Amino acid sequence: MRINRVFARANHETFKIKPIADLLNRYVKGVWVDPFAGANSPAEITNDMNPEMPTDYHLDAEEFVKSIPMTNKLNGVLFDPPYSYRQITEHYKNFGRKADYKDTSYNFYKRVIDPLSKKVRRRGYAISFGWNSNGFGKVNGFKIIEILLVAHGLHHNDTIVTVERKI
Repeated sequence: MRINRVFARANHETFKIKPIADLLNRYVKGVWVDPFAGANSPAEITNDMNPEMPTDYHLDAEEFVKSIPMTNKLNGVLFDPPYSYRQITEHYKNFGRKADYKDTSYNFYKRVIDPLSKKVRRRGYAISFGWNSNGFGKVNGFKIIEILLVAHGLHHNDTIVTVERKI
C-alpha cells in the first residue's frame, strides 16, 4: 500500500485541490460514477442533490445508486459525501429536508456504499474522500492500494483520500 502526505490549501470543491486532481488523473478512466458530484467531478455519470449543480441527475444518493442498472460494469466510483453528520444535517436543511437518525449515522454511508460496490467491476476502483480511511472495505470486496493525506494547515482537518481496488 502506498501512503503519501502532501500540503494543499483547503477548497470545498475537493476535485480542484491539485494533489487530488493529480491522483484522479491517474485512476479515472472509462465509466465512473459519482453520487455526490458537486460541480467538478471527472466521473462520466454524475449526481448531486443540488439542482444548481451541473450533473446528470439531482437525486438523493441512495435513490441514484439504485437507479444505476450496470451491475459489475463500472470502472470505478468517486465517493465524496458530506464528511460529518453535522454536514449531512446542514446539507439536507438547505434542500428543505430534515435529516433523521438514518441520515446521521454510519447507515447514511452504508446505504450508498453497499449497493454501489456491487456495480463496480472486478479490479475496478473506489476512491473515497473524508476524515477517515474506511473506504468501501473488505466486507464489500475492496482492498486499499493507496492513501493520500492532504494537510490543509491551521486547524483544518486533513482530507483523506482512500483508493481501493475490487478483488
